[in-house]
Amino acid sequence: MKKILILEDNQSTLQHLAGIVQKADTRCEVIALHRMKDAYQCALEREIDLFIIDIILDTRRPGDSSGLRFVDSIRKIDKYAFTPVLFVTSLEDARFYAYEKLHCYHFVEKPFDAEKVKRMVEHCLKFPGHQESDKTLYFRKDGIVLAVDRSEIVYAECENHTMYIHTSRSDVLAIPYLTLKRLLDEADSPDMIQCSRNTMINKKFIHNVDITNRMIQLRNNYGRVEIGLMYKKLLREIFK
Repeated sequence: MKKILILEDNQSTLQHLAGIVQKADTRCEVIALHRMKDAYQCALEREIDLFIIDIILDTRRPGDSSGLRFVDSIRKIDKYAFTPVLFVTSLEDARFYAYEKLHCYHFVEKPFDAEKVKRMVEHCLKFPGHQESDKTLYFRKDGIVLAVDRSEIVYAECENHTMYIHTSRSDVLAIPYLTLKRLLDEADSPDMIQCSRNTMINKKFIHNVDITNRMIQLRNNYGRVEIGLMYKKLLREIFK
């Protein structure tokens, strides 16, 4: 599921724009935020496919262009170097900087033309972006952002409200209150398979699958993972 982050300081404008964007592709997750610090934290922790950013985020400041500064900051994060950006604006004089320096795709002008916004969103979501390469997952724990490359995840299991992510580097990340559903959504890969109510595996690390005895043997001495009763049929279909 692709994710679209909208940053707009006006709440009514934010909700109106979010509604238009959601109609462009109902399969996408629209994250609507009005504070820059929340948007930046979200961009660190999640994988955003399209940013829609209001250039003026503080109307109390004459000549404000904090939306440009926000995009300038996220461009310094490797995974967002070429992620498409739509700027919400009615300013003409900000365009040259935005196009030339920030790789902006286009501008969403107020008042919104709903059909035009939908077309732009649909076009941006067709960009290859970071989805074509390996991605890094970001999780917050005790105020610290932890990162793990998707390709390094061997398997993950949830126990006592904590997700234990086992990696090919032989370390284990313990992330409290991370659900398996969210982890699968973040990984967004057909290689990641849920094999029980609390466990998922990376297909690339499977050595063999024993459906009869409900057991998956992993490569390189990474151990074994049990197949849940409700998941036998699913895995039989995948590995037939």
